[in-house]
Amino acid sequence: MKRYSPNIHDFITVQRKSFQYFLEKGIIKEFLKINPITNQNKNVEIMFYPTYYKMLSPECSIRECLLKMKSYTAKLYMPMKLTNQKTGKFYIKWLYVMTLPLMTKRGHFILNGGARVIVNQVLRSPGIYFHEKIHDIYTQKDQEKPDSSFSRYYADFICLKGTWLRLEIDKDKLFWAQMKKRGKLPLFWFLLATGLNEKTILTCIPESYKLVQNLAKYHPGNVHWLKTLKKLINQRQLKNSTSNEIWKILYSFMLSTINNEVGSSSGHPGEQWLYNKFFNPQTYDLGRSGRLSINKKLGLSLNRDQTTLTPQDLLFATNSLIKVEKGLKSTDDIDHLKNRRVRTSGELLQTQLSIGLFRLAQSISEKLNTLEIEQINMSFMNNLQNIMNVKAVNGAFKEFFGSCQLSQFMDQMNPLAEITHKRRLTSLGPGGITRDTSTLAIRGIHPTHYGRICPIETPEGKNTGLVNSITTYGRVNPQGLLQTPFFKVYKGQVQKSAGLSFLSASTEEKFRIAPADLKVSSLGFLPKSILPVRIDNKFTKIKRSKIDFLSLSPFQMISIATSLIPFLEHDDANRALMGSNMQRQAVSLIRPQRPIVGTGLEARVISDSGHVAQANRSGVLAYSTSEKIVIYTLQN
Repeated sequence: MKRYSPNIHDFITVQRKSFQYFLEKGIIKEFLKINPITNQNKNVEIMFYPTYYKMLSPECSIRECLLKMKSYTAKLYMPMKLTNQKTGKFYIKWLYVMTLPLMTKRGHFILNGGARVIVNQVLRSPGIYFHEKIHDIYTQKDQEKPDSSFSRYYADFICLKGTWLRLEIDKDKLFWAQMKKRGKLPLFWFLLATGLNEKTILTCIPESYKLVQNLAKYHPGNVHWLKTLKKLINQRQLKNSTSNEIWKILYSFMLSTINNEVGSSSGHPGEQWLYNKFFNPQTYDLGRSGRLSINKKLGLSLNRDQTTLTPQDLLFATNSLIKVEKGLKSTDDIDHLKNRRVRTSGELLQTQLSIGLFRLAQSISEKLNTLEIEQINMSFMNNLQNIMNVKAVNGAFKEFFGSCQLSQFMDQMNPLAEITHKRRLTSLGPGGITRDTSTLAIRGIHPTHYGRICPIETPEGKNTGLVNSITTYGRVNPQGLLQTPFFKVYKGQVQKSAGLSFLSASTEEKFRIAPADLKVSSLGFLPKSILPVRIDNKFTKIKRSKIDFLSLSPFQMISIATSLIPFLEHDDANRALMGSNMQRQAVSLIRPQRPIVGTGLEARVISDSGHVAQANRSGVLAYSTSEKIVIYTLQN
């Protein structure tokens, strides 16, 4: 049986695969979202057919772009159908849609003659997160220990697109709902405004009388009705003449408060406003991964394609938050990598395309509103390009590359600096955290970083722990989760011929994993002695027959720059950090030489950086000079 050779994948794969996915699927998805575009009277309709789009070859080569200070881009054309709904006639025409920046083979972009890199961003995965915040109370400034403390409990809904929403239980055990840049609302009112009726809310939530305790502050004067309401709730008498009068009082104050909060003077209820915020797929998107996460944590079975919030989500979230407050359900570790995902270059470009296409759809719709239906004929179709405002899409890309924190000039000090820049991870940027608000817990090293994020390489200063590097063997899967490879172990034998198993942080916590430096026999068996293993965040020793996976290499837990430091295991971590950073600042030699002591990855870094000549096919080197290289290869 042929043994598997654990070759390291191309170091620039993170960038190239992401951009490839954007070209193959991302562009198509975003155009399908804006279909169809209609005018106000719905009698003219425009449809794009993105699956048939074509790109022209770039006007300039990469070398010409660098020399002439131009951008490496390609024009994108797409078929579009315009339908006259009144007559049923339709016209199809190819139109120029946008100018798309192209990624080079080396994984960067060239804009106005400058090489730019899109840095990978680490964010919270979409879903729901429960957490507890403990507040200490000090009566004196110099006090070592607090006099008392209290806890607040939160349930945060995180989405890919839309408004942040938090459900909260404060120190007085009052329930609130809070949105970004908005004040708090009583959670009971918020649930009512989503379309749930009072009977459903109060019967589905345990100790539901607590939900109405904070309503007294919104009622002027005597609040004897609140005591009566609590009594009726406890007795489950939700529908009688007394309760009906109380519900009328509640609804009147609810509507006036919500209208004041959202700035509405029309007198309409807050349902439409809430729909646009959380239940409209055009303004709110959890993503399929977010829906799966919410279903799993709340015990729901909603369809994966239901990517907006539902009243059911909010009701079950309130129920789960009460369980967290009572200690019946655990809080979430937000620093665990199963709760964090990576936005790569392709996804960031797709987000910008979405912004540009939204502007384009608005522009086309406005122009169609001014168009008389009788004007739609062949002569109009010949000038159809006039209604396509390509500046809307091209401008979105220019904004991103010109002003976004994640678009940076490529570090070209040496090949290592370049390749490290393309494998960088940052928690900063739009939608991320800021340097001023980031705590030590966010900046620290988490056990799930093993094989995924390097614990050594990070900048010194304000960005410590906020900017990191992907490890040597780490990769990002299509869902944006960081993965690291392992060998499967079956009854003490390492199954190298079966290939590598790439595990994410959530999958890995279920298995028993042995370190890479264990001795393996010629037949692939581990030693018979008791062996050290890691199970989730704990370390122990077990028999070889109980081991599930074996780590691939000692280089697995560190980044490329760190893996070039010989005898790293004998160094102080702070000195290794300085060494890995200083290597990227070294000026390349005029006459390159091999290091006296190397680790074996030097040649691979140079070859993957794109700074050496590479043949399209493997073969035998027959002749080589400074001007000419001859390679003989076998043709099929």
